[in-house]
Amino acid sequence: MPHRHNPEQNRLLAALHPHELQELLPHLQVVHLKAGEQLAESGERLSHVYFPIDSAISLFYRLENGGSAGVAVIGNEGMFSVAQVLGGAGIPYWATVETSGHVFQVAADRLCEMSKNLTTLCDILLLYAQASLTQIAQTVVCEKHHSLRQQLCQHLLLINDKSLSDDFRLTHEAIANMLGVRRESITEEAGELREQGLIDYNRGHVKVLNRAGLEKQCCECYSVVRDEFTRLLGNER
Repeated sequence: MPHRHNPEQNRLLAALHPHELQELLPHLQVVHLKAGEQLAESGERLSHVYFPIDSAISLFYRLENGGSAGVAVIGNEGMFSVAQVLGGAGIPYWATVETSGHVFQVAADRLCEMSKNLTTLCDILLLYAQASLTQIAQTVVCEKHHSLRQQLCQHLLLINDKSLSDDFRLTHEAIANMLGVRRESITEEAGELREQGLIDYNRGHVKVLNRAGLEKQCCECYSVVRDEFTRLLGNER
């Protein structure tokens, strides 16, 4: 594996007992995912699962009328898809890469088999599944009760966390797809944030200039999800 990537860059892998991590390491491969790449269709059983390092994977539900709705964003706090390991096989969502970056890839069957004998791995995956339910539930709350500005700030903070950088590639179109709004609406709101000196963006790149300012304009949903992940999985290293 490239020296600049290590398991502690993914929260689930970092939480493993050292001897269990050593057993898993030979089966992990670092791969690069490109923004826009589709990882899974609804109901598809994956041959591999992914532990993100500095990329973000978005889950969507595709409506019968052709529209779609964002469900969750997965980054270095988790994995895609935990259902493969816990016996659920496919999930009713399709997954795409929202921001380019690296992941640890491992064969799904191999991880399933190892989880039967690695106690902390099984426990951690169950706790992660519980935390993920909070994220999905909070997404519903946010869409119903909070403004587009608040949702945009929350999304930028999430991607900032998962990218391991204040400068990341993220298009207005990708944000609009996730939040279920017109791209023009995102461009307008992002312009306001840039005028306030909170972010800058150019040619599909976003740079966070004032994270504290973004957090002030964000709704409580960001901290609710963050605190639940901390409660269940411990502090980030």
